[in-house]
Amino acid sequence: MLKLFLRLYLFLMLPATAAFVGFMYLTDQVMAQVHAEQQRKRAGQAFDRAERIIGAKEVPDWQGRLKEIEATYRLEHRILPLAQVADDWFMSPSEKSRLQAGEIAFRDRPGGGQVYLRKLPGGAEVLRIEWVGLYEYLALYYTIIVALVTLGLALILLRWVKPLYRDLEALTAAAQRVGDGDLGARARVGRASLVEPIAGAFNAMGERVERLLESHRDLEQGVAHELRTPLAQLKFDLELARESDDAAEREARFEAMGRDVADLEELVNELLLLANLRQAPPYAPKEIPARVLVEDVIRRAKDEMRATGREVEIQPPAQLPETFTCDGKFLARALVNVVRNAVRHASARVAMTVEREGARTVVHVDDDGPGIAPEDRDRVFEPFIRAEPGRERETGGVGLGLAIVRSVAEWHGGAARVGTSPLGGARVSISW
Repeated sequence: MLKLFLRLYLFLMLPATAAFVGFMYLTDQVMAQVHAEQQRKRAGQAFDRAERIIGAKEVPDWQGRLKEIEATYRLEHRILPLAQVADDWFMSPSEKSRLQAGEIAFRDRPGGGQVYLRKLPGGAEVLRIEWVGLYEYLALYYTIIVALVTLGLALILLRWVKPLYRDLEALTAAAQRVGDGDLGARARVGRASLVEPIAGAFNAMGERVERLLESHRDLEQGVAHELRTPLAQLKFDLELARESDDAAEREARFEAMGRDVADLEELVNELLLLANLRQAPPYAPKEIPARVLVEDVIRRAKDEMRATGREVEIQPPAQLPETFTCDGKFLARALVNVVRNAVRHASARVAMTVEREGARTVVHVDDDGPGIAPEDRDRVFEPFIRAEPGRERETGGVGLGLAIVRSVAEWHGGAARVGTSPLGGARVSISW
């Protein structure tokens, strides 16, 4: 904390001090220019008095007389060569011109204020007069002001740095815990903290990583479980085919093995698609004709429905925009998965609707089936999760359809959710 405080203090204090000194100097200069003529008239009286004493022949001890005046009026008189004064870099060029013309000139005085100069008769020497007492405490005044500003800034900075350092320590500790494997670690900072946006982003990242790893673990377990069934069935059919002497029986076993191989192929393809989506491939949205895409989705769903021997009415959207801004290939795949899933569990009817919610497009797919319980509506988007006995593998699919739907929606910057359908079953909505 001390190092952070000192760095910030020096970073803020040095410019603040420089700004204060600069401000006081400029103020001094401005005030001097404003009252320049009054000061010259005042100084003129002092010059006239001093020159009368210096030039008076009846006053042999003119230097002693000037000393008396200096003690009385808190002045200081000095006689300098003109050449020395002409090279004085404290004096501006305009004041040097005044001096050469025999007028009263002034120059900056280190520590504040001005001193006044005028050529003596003869032109080779210059009388310099300075009001000593006028600026006697100016340096002390500046010192006190700078000290107060320094102290005040230190107290303000300390009050600011202490909670900042505490929040940075909390963020560092949370990052260390995550690095050590504790993915549940979160940075706890106040909402008013300056590092709250960083802590919020860190916590969101931690939650995302934790969910991702949990999803990977669930996926690994699910893959192992889903592969076990067709592989065991393949092994069983293979043994029966080897032992059977009946050609028809062997052919039936070969057909069963073909179906198991098709199931394995579908599972692998779905897994590859899901992995590709989760790696966030480059998203290149295009304007796709909405009616063409929806008709293709319904056609593919009807083809599968006829292959399974089911008879379900699929009602297309009553209203459609002219185009969808999306990746047509992946969005079509997601919509096919949703419609196909609705057809499998519908009693007699599936309906599609398209709505606009601000800048977003929302597609709803409703069915009149048994629906999905509220506590299972989020879980159904996880790989290999089937919400209830009515939605088992025997109804078709490998358990990755809705997981792909959610990944496609999130890849498009949207979301997928499940609700209650107006038809009485489930409503799956995709928005982007």
